[in-house]
Amino acid sequence: NTNIANATEKSNEIKQSFLSSAISDISRYIQLADTKVYIVMAATVALIVGLFACYEPIETFFASVKPCSWQGVALFILASLLVISTIGVFVFGILTIGSHVSKINYKSKWFLPQSTKEYSFDAYKADVLSMSDEDVIVNMAAELYNLNDINRQKQATNRWTLRSFSAFLIIFAAITVAFLLSTF
Repeated sequence: NTNIANATEKSNEIKQSFLSSAISDISRYIQLADTKVYIVMAATVALIVGLFACYEPIETFFASVKPCSWQGVALFILASLLVISTIGVFVFGILTIGSHVSKINYKSKWFLPQSTKEYSFDAYKADVLSMSDEDVIVNMAAELYNLNDINRQKQATNRWTLRSFSAFLIIFAAITVAFLLSTF
């Protein structure tokens, strides 16, 4: 009987260690996604500020382009795509950074949806103290499940942020090349 109890306790420790490590890792992935988006949005703002700092040569360039020429049409299309990609960076970036929730049909003790008036600390403390090892493992598993769902949501919008930023850079480079070619 003692061997079975020790084996069960060891098994619970291994499960808790696994779940704790997994929760820590997935939490870092979620933070990393947010950090990437902050950097992309800051880089986009820096490029836009750089554009506004060079408004005189840019204004001269736009004034020299004939609207109905192939250069004018190409510039209009590229400028429109640049605006769309810039909006995409910020819309998808904000969606990534925004709070995400995962709803499963399980009342976890990890994060509490009730207010402190609905669920007092004393009731919470009593519930936590009455938890068995298995209850703790189930709570940790539910949290890991929720975090994985949140990570999936963030990664989807993060990919679109990066795609929009890539499009922004490519279009920005194309407009820059057109600007440089027009000066020769």
